[in-house]
Amino acid sequence: MSGNNTQNILNYLKNKNIKIFFSGIGGISMSAIAAALKQKGHTVGGSDIKEKSETVQLRDMGIEIFISHKSENVNGYDLLVYNARIKDDNPEIIRAKELNIPIIRRTEMLGALMQSCKASIGIAGTHGKSTVTSMMIEIFMQAETDPTFFIGAVYPPVNSAYKLGKDDYFIAEADEYSGFFADSPLNIAVILNIEMDHPDHFKDLQDVISCFEEYLSHASDTAIINADDENTLKASKNFKSRIITFGLQSDKANIFIKNIDYSNLFPEFDIVADGKLYAHIKLSVPGEFNIYNAAAAASSAYACGIGGSAVEAGLNIFKGASRRFEYKGELNGAKIYDDYAHHPTAIKKNLMEIKRFTQRNNKNLWCVFQPHTYSRTYELFGDLCEALSHADKLILTEIYSATEKNIYNIHSKDIAEKLNNCILIEDFGEIAEHLKKNASGGDIILIMGAGDINNLTQLLI
Repeated sequence: MSGNNTQNILNYLKNKNIKIFFSGIGGISMSAIAAALKQKGHTVGGSDIKEKSETVQLRDMGIEIFISHKSENVNGYDLLVYNARIKDDNPEIIRAKELNIPIIRRTEMLGALMQSCKASIGIAGTHGKSTVTSMMIEIFMQAETDPTFFIGAVYPPVNSAYKLGKDDYFIAEADEYSGFFADSPLNIAVILNIEMDHPDHFKDLQDVISCFEEYLSHASDTAIINADDENTLKASKNFKSRIITFGLQSDKANIFIKNIDYSNLFPEFDIVADGKLYAHIKLSVPGEFNIYNAAAAASSAYACGIGGSAVEAGLNIFKGASRRFEYKGELNGAKIYDDYAHHPTAIKKNLMEIKRFTQRNNKNLWCVFQPHTYSRTYELFGDLCEALSHADKLILTEIYSATEKNIYNIHSKDIAEKLNNCILIEDFGEIAEHLKKNASGGDIILIMGAGDINNLTQLLI
């Protein structure tokens, strides 16, 4: 596939008559960019392998949608944008080459859109990207800056994964898997944490760290770094501009947390910046990991000169991003939450934090988990089993392939055989019936995974 630099893309976008095709348009990030370009006055179309809420919404906006990838879909279009999972043998890519129309990555298009704002901020890391991006949006909105943003999840206050705001700040979730890092010149680059993930893309942990180091090389002004994460510190060791560190330890970080109160499910704490109280926070989302997320968001605001009052206001009203410990309702008096976690570390942290609460009340933590991709399940199998062992009651579905082929001969039954707290139920309807018969008041039901497991909540409420 061919690439185009930012200026070339900006030149294309000056012509409102060009028609832009998105191959894989149903993805949360692709659909957001397509919708934004439609809002800017461009003619947009695209394809995906199945109908989903995003394609329905795009069609309602007047965007031409094809369900299936076919070469003829591209006919009549002047520019093709593709996401990371679209390969060279895709018939739309082949046809675009035959027509000699420009072919660009999703992240190249996003990088071009960033150039419309004075200051661009990228939020990267193995865990917490969507949550921190959402927290930052809330803070910057409270500071009355009206930022433009693109996020890898629906942001509930606007019911969208993007918003075109003023031209001062552009806030974007940065995904290492998709190649965002190479395509997006930034003013401020945030790294939350770094772990081995995406084994279908990275050969080992050092390969991942090198990718994040490349990401930082595109930041012109500031790097915001987790001082408590060894791999993040390694990635930032050669960064030459300003570094702001955040963490839980005052002797390691410029911006740190103190006076943490865990007496409720949701923590309360102080944020100290350069030795002075910056903000007092009462979160409405649980866990130490969200304290770190709040510290990262506050550090980003501090780097931009935003006062602590906006940080307090933003974080104190923050209710979470879509599918990030999102409250959905109740079943038999049990509270139901939906969460995107699919990496062992995020799974373990979520389960341990919530179990702290359910144990105190002698109730059960139910987890319904859909493993995500054969490669991740195979490569991180041991860590995944250990993480899932922290649920009181675990229900597994079959692995969500995300277009992968099962060359690893791995199945959810392999996980179930390792765990005593687990049953395997593949059908969502049967899972719903099991929960209706067995969950009780005071329990917490956590629906977890990055595939289509969120559809289960519709059967429970």
